[in-house]
Amino acid sequence: MRKALVVVVVLAVAGLFAWRTAEALRARSIQGTPTGPAGAAGLRGPRAVPVQVVRVQRATLEVRRTFVGEVVAEARVDVLPRIGGVVEAVLVAEGERVAPGQPLVRLDPKELRFQVEQARAAANTQRVLVEQARGAMRTQALAVEQARAALATQQARLAQVLAGTPPEQVRQAEEQVRQARAGLEFARAQLRRMEDLYAQGFVSGQAVESARLEVTVQETRLRTAEEQLALLRRGPRPEEVAVARGQVRQAEVALQQAEQQAVQAAVAYRQAQSQLAQSQVALHQAENLLRESVVRAPAGGIVGRRLVDPGTTVTPATPLLQIVDVDPVFLVVPVAEQDLAAVRPGTPAAVRPDALPSRRFAGEVSSVSPVLATTTRTAETRIRVPNPEALLRPGMTARVELLLARRTGVLAVPAEAVLEQDGVRSVFVVEDGLARARPVALGVSDGTRVEVVRGLQPGEMVVVAGQHNLRDGSRVILPGQRGPGTRSGPPGGPQPGRTP
Repeated sequence: MRKALVVVVVLAVAGLFAWRTAEALRARSIQGTPTGPAGAAGLRGPRAVPVQVVRVQRATLEVRRTFVGEVVAEARVDVLPRIGGVVEAVLVAEGERVAPGQPLVRLDPKELRFQVEQARAAANTQRVLVEQARGAMRTQALAVEQARAALATQQARLAQVLAGTPPEQVRQAEEQVRQARAGLEFARAQLRRMEDLYAQGFVSGQAVESARLEVTVQETRLRTAEEQLALLRRGPRPEEVAVARGQVRQAEVALQQAEQQAVQAAVAYRQAQSQLAQSQVALHQAENLLRESVVRAPAGGIVGRRLVDPGTTVTPATPLLQIVDVDPVFLVVPVAEQDLAAVRPGTPAAVRPDALPSRRFAGEVSSVSPVLATTTRTAETRIRVPNPEALLRPGMTARVELLLARRTGVLAVPAEAVLEQDGVRSVFVVEDGLARARPVALGVSDGTRVEVVRGLQPGEMVVVAGQHNLRDGSRVILPGQRGPGTRSGPPGGPQPGRTP
C-alpha cells in the first residue's frame, strides 16, 4: 500500500514537470524564441509587439466647430407719433405680430377734424374768389378790345373828316351800318336765348353777362357806323375836325385806362390763384395731421414693449411701442482667431437653441468683424437665421455648428495613428511583419480622422493600437496571428483589425 502511494506521488511530480516544460516551450515559440541549436541566439532577439492596424483609404472629411451665441433682432424700432395728442386707444398687444402700415395707436381726432373742416371751408371760399377774379379779368379784356375798337373808329373818322368823303367810302360806310345792325340783331337774339337758358338753369350768369356785353358792343359798333356814315355824307367843318381829334384823344385815354385795369385784373386773378393754392396746402396739411392721428407700424415685426395706455398725453418725442424685427434674426457668436480663416460670409450654420432642444434651424454667416477683442482674441460673427415662425426670440442662447472645411476623396487615417516627436509627425506602417516609421504631412481633421497630404499610399496598413510600444523595424503581431510566421486566419497576408 505504501509502495503504491510512492508510485502515485512520483508520477504526479513527473506529470507536473512535463506540463510546465510544455508551457515554457509554447511561450518561447510565441515570443519568437525557437528551440534547438539556435535557442541561445533566439533568446537574444527582439520581442514581437501585438498591434491593431487599418488600411489607408480615401474618405470625405468635414471640419465642424460648435460655438455658443446669443440671438439678437435684426432691428428694434421705437414707434413715435408725428403729432401730439391724447391716446384714445392702443390697438395691439405685446407679443403680437404686426405688418408694415398696420394701425397701432389711435390719438383723439376731434380737434384735428375741426381744423380740417375749417381749412376745407377756407379753400372753398378762395375757389369762389378765383372764379370771380377770372370773370373780372375776362371783362376787362373785353373792355380793352372795345376801347381799342373805339380808338380805331375815332382815328378812322378823323382821317375821313380830314380826307373828305369819296363815294365808294360812303357805300362802304353804308355796308358797315347794315352789318352792324345785323350784328346787333344777332347779339340781341343771343341775349334773349341766354336769358331763357339761364332761367331754365342751363347756363351760368356769366354767360348772360357776356351776351349782354356783346349787345353793348354791337350797339356801340352800330352807333359808330351810323355816325361815321353821317360824317361821310356831309363835308368836314373845322369844328367837326376839332371834335374828331378830341374824340381820338379820348379814345386813346380810354384805351390806356382799359389796359391798366386789365393788368390790375390779371394781377388780382394771380393773387387769388396763389391764395387758393395756399388754402389747398393748408387743407392738405390738416388732412395729413388727421391721418397722423392713427399711428401705423413703420416696419413689420413683433410688438416687444407697450409704453403708453389710453388717456396718456404724448408728444412727437414720446415712444408709444417698440417693434422688434425677428424674421430673420441674427446669432452673435465669438469665433477664435485660429478659426477665422475658414469662416466667411455664406458659411452654412446649424443652430440649436437651448430653449428649443428639439428644433434645428439653418442659417449662414452674414458678417465677420474685422477687429478682434483684445481680452478673448475672438471676432464677433453674425449668423443670419430665417425665423418665419418667430420661435427664436432676442436674448435666447443657442449652439451653432459651422462647417469650416470639407475635403472629398482624400487619404485619411484615424487620428490616434499619428505620433509626434520633436515636431515631426509620423505613423507606423506594417511591411512584411515589421513596423516602419513613416513621416507624414497632415491636412484637416474632423476630430476622429485626419487627412494625410503626403507620406502614405492607398491600401497601406497603419498601426492604430500598440504604436506607442514600437520602434522603427519592430516585429509586430497582427490580430489573428499566433506568432511570427504562423497564422490562425486565412493565408494571403495580415488582416486589419478595423477600417477607418
